[in-house]
Amino acid sequence: MEVRVIATLQAKPEFVSAVNDALHEIIEPSRQELGNLQYDLHRDLEQPGTFVFFERWASAEALEKHNATEHFKRFVSQIDGKLDLLDIKQLKKIA
Repeated sequence: MEVRVIATLQAKPEFVSAVNDALHEIIEPSRQELGNLQYDLHRDLEQPGTFVFFERWASAEALEKHNATEHFKRFVSQIDGKLDLLDIKQLKKIA
């Protein structure tokens, strides 16, 4: 069953540039993963330093494998302590 993820990250003001860089580094390796259907990064137009990932994965297993990859672990360490907010929602399309 396909899983969709919406991840909202609000960078601390002094870390916006570093978080932006880390976000951009994870995109291509994630898009290359088996089971990735979509991995798009957005910036909130009204809240500077707020980024939103919209992801689609072929299955929960594919998402679990993504979370265990070296590039994802590196990303997590790069943003550690640099966020005011991290909100991750896993969704199922119903209509």
